[in-house]
Amino acid sequence: MKACRFGALLLAFGGIIGCATVVSPERLAELKATEAESAARLTAEGELLYRAEALKKTGYQYCSIAVGLLEQGELRRGIREASKALFLGQQSRDEYLLANAKRDLAYAYSLAGYLDRAAQFAEEAIDHVQRAPGHVDRSVILGPAYKVRGDVRLRQGRVSEATRDYERALASSQQSFQPFVRVSLGNAYLASGNPPKARELFREAEAGAPAGLRPLIRRGLGQAALAEGQHQEAIRLFSEAAAQASGPDQAYHRLWALEGVGRARRAAADQAGALEAYTHAIAAAEQVRSRFRSEEFKTGFFGDIQRIFDEAVGLLVEAGQVEAALEISERSRSRALLDLLRGRVKVSAGAEAFAAPLGQAVSASELRAALPEGVAVAEYHVSPHRTYAWIIRRSGITLAVVEVERKILAHDIGRLRETIRARTPEAPELAAGLYAQLIRPLGLVESEALVVVPHDVLHYVPFHALRGPRGYLIEERPVSYAPSASTLVRLLAREQTDKRQVLALGNPDLGTPRLSLPGAQREVERIKMLFPAAEVYVRRDATKERFMARAPQNEVVHLAAHAEVDEIDPLYSVIHLAPTEKVPGDLEAHELYRMDLARTRFVSLSACDTGLGRVSRGDEIWGFTRAFFSAGTPALLVSLWPVEDESTARLMGGFYEELRHDTAHRALRTAQLGVLRTPASSHPFFWAPFVLVGDWR
Repeated sequence: MKACRFGALLLAFGGIIGCATVVSPERLAELKATEAESAARLTAEGELLYRAEALKKTGYQYCSIAVGLLEQGELRRGIREASKALFLGQQSRDEYLLANAKRDLAYAYSLAGYLDRAAQFAEEAIDHVQRAPGHVDRSVILGPAYKVRGDVRLRQGRVSEATRDYERALASSQQSFQPFVRVSLGNAYLASGNPPKARELFREAEAGAPAGLRPLIRRGLGQAALAEGQHQEAIRLFSEAAAQASGPDQAYHRLWALEGVGRARRAAADQAGALEAYTHAIAAAEQVRSRFRSEEFKTGFFGDIQRIFDEAVGLLVEAGQVEAALEISERSRSRALLDLLRGRVKVSAGAEAFAAPLGQAVSASELRAALPEGVAVAEYHVSPHRTYAWIIRRSGITLAVVEVERKILAHDIGRLRETIRARTPEAPELAAGLYAQLIRPLGLVESEALVVVPHDVLHYVPFHALRGPRGYLIEERPVSYAPSASTLVRLLAREQTDKRQVLALGNPDLGTPRLSLPGAQREVERIKMLFPAAEVYVRRDATKERFMARAPQNEVVHLAAHAEVDEIDPLYSVIHLAPTEKVPGDLEAHELYRMDLARTRFVSLSACDTGLGRVSRGDEIWGFTRAFFSAGTPALLVSLWPVEDESTARLMGGFYEELRHDTAHRALRTAQLGVLRTPASSHPFFWAPFVLVGDWR
């Protein structure tokens, strides 16, 4: 097998995924996370972290620190602290410490949405505490562990099992934890069709609930009324909750109360009243100080603000307000960076000045005015039962509605990606089916360039590799991508700089021949031939330290290396560069926010899955894309699946050769067509992994 820039990395860590593995995107993410988050891997990482610390702590202190971090939404950091406790528990054979560590890991993976892993750690925590000495406090383990397992069962739709776990949690937990369990148990009874029992539990929880939990309980009482078909009573309860919202999180609690009013009015067939409530909820949402709210996860009231925007989009389309629906979709995307960062990283002054406007939605008329002739933007919005696609041109905005359910669309996308990754001959047929669903309704004009603004599961789609009557879409026209149309407008408004000062790092030395990337080294050596003044560093010289120092001084930055997207916490996604004696080699995404890359015109990440991560519902892939944009880079070249070393080297060489005298989207198209039209590399696996995101010029 030729070198695969992600598969080789997994194999080096004892992984199980190779370049040609046939898995859906969701399953791939699950497999990658499962391997990375196994108990053995966490214990080994915990040992390394522990031994590297100058001031060492006890295992129980690490558990305490872990819980505090998890409550703040610092999932990866919390897991790292719990991993140190896990190592110390294994080393000392302390069953109670192991129970504490695995309880915390169960909580972490429940928050992260990795349900099977969360349930496994919860069950192991229960086993460990049952083997612990008799004098220990078992309630601090059993209550949370049974509750996590109940949360997993409820989210998997296994309602009766969830109810039994919550009953066990209630019987074995400390008094202060019981209100959270009662609310979760109330949610389970709602799911089983027993609103009166749910109401009873909510009332019981309210008596001893902390202040932060009470707004959620009021929301639960409204949901119980709505579940019983008592629409006016639900409207009254939700309206009272909106009026009573107070404190530092007033806007947040108000928006959810208004969302409840919207749902109740829609259930009562009051479309106009529902739209009014959702409009007020969106206004409240834009005042919300984004932060992680662990109580949402502890009770099952998940604060998915994007759902509010989704409902408003559907109502506006039903009312025939096409441009207003587009503007709401744009406003939903503008929250994404705020929701991701939650104040967890410090942004450099230069980057902040650039990133802040990117998060501001613009009007439909501004979108039209910013586009040159000959360019169409296709902006998608996926809902459970259909997908909306706005086609934005300078001349006007039209709407196409794709009547395909999300689950069917996701299945078709998964099959296409499976066949591309496995390099099977079925890929063109599946690409033709998605072309008919997603491209044909757009009514594209011949030869006009296309900018795709994907949404939800569509972020996994290589649109340029969809196949129409005249071949692949890339054979019809240049194709680029954008996280939102508003972001694109801001990027196009920037003054363009030359693309002459180039920094290229390739094939960093990671300490083992198994991780060597000779094709990556050829890439950067070719760049040196094309741009003689370029700064080029390979092997031991391709260091993180050099990237941090030199990237802000160059217009074009090229990184050809291994990369991993952190499925648990995207801020800890990593590009593996060579270490020095003073600086480790792993470049983590959160570090990019502290850089000022406003001078940098273009960044190419010639690695695997650099554009991917878990889909953030309602907005774009997390991964590295947001980090580089927020640091000031207006254009990125990133990958959608593990890339093959040799064909990537050829594609990148062709791209940079064209980039010297052409726009980025045409340069990429020319390079992709060159690889596509070579018989040995005509399969989309070889020529289609890379996408251009942002300013296409």
